[in-house]
Amino acid sequence: MPYLALLGALPWLPSAYAQNTAEATPPSNAQALPSTATGFDGQQGTSYWGLGAGIAARGLPYKGFGTRVSPVPFAFYNSRWISFTGATLDLKAWQGDGFTFSLRTKFSLFDGYSHSDATIFHGMADRNGALWYGPHVGWRFGEFSVSSEYLFSSRGQQAALSFERGFAFGRWRIAPHIGFEYMNRKYVDYYYGVRPSEATLTRPVYAGKSTVNVITGVSATWRLDARQSIRGDVGVTQFGSGITDSPLVGKKTAPSVMVGYVYRFK
Repeated sequence: MPYLALLGALPWLPSAYAQNTAEATPPSNAQALPSTATGFDGQQGTSYWGLGAGIAARGLPYKGFGTRVSPVPFAFYNSRWISFTGATLDLKAWQGDGFTFSLRTKFSLFDGYSHSDATIFHGMADRNGALWYGPHVGWRFGEFSVSSEYLFSSRGQQAALSFERGFAFGRWRIAPHIGFEYMNRKYVDYYYGVRPSEATLTRPVYAGKSTVNVITGVSATWRLDARQSIRGDVGVTQFGSGITDSPLVGKKTAPSVMVGYVYRFK
């Protein structure tokens, strides 16, 4: 469970460098296409890679869980047809006019929980992570960007839709964002449900139902030079009723705080 924060931080950390290359290229949407995995801007056909590290603190909705703090080491790579960062691999099927369409594969190895993680899980079977796959679409116009995905696995289905609007102030970029996460019934039932064999007097049977979480926040990026950036992000997740109705859950909202350093080699 502590690694949930690590995986949640990976997608946004490399995007700290996004504005650096944007300023170095003409403001053409067809030319400055963002990588669907990293958020870096660059000319078509260019490739780059880098390393970074950070720390993430994330609240979880389960009873008996406080804020988890985890280190976040990672590597990333982007080319004309492939981008990889953290646990996400994108195969870019089409790009043009600010749009990207990719086939995404995401590993959520550390999702779920162990029966020993908290008292509420005692007597329950462990819940494990999964391999997710499906389409991803991104669009960027100037400082405004939209990202969406719909992923499948043996654990169910999940989808995400996010919006971001950036504001540049010299070496700083401030970007408020809002996102929506959909989990289908099978997903919620696996991670938040209680099976008949696991039920107790204080933990009744619960069959999950599809739900939507709402995530709001703001990020701040400080560009140190042409290759280095530091980014922080503060957000709040409001969990949908399909999750909050579970007897395993004791919170309706949870905060998250992340900060990381990125160095781009090429």
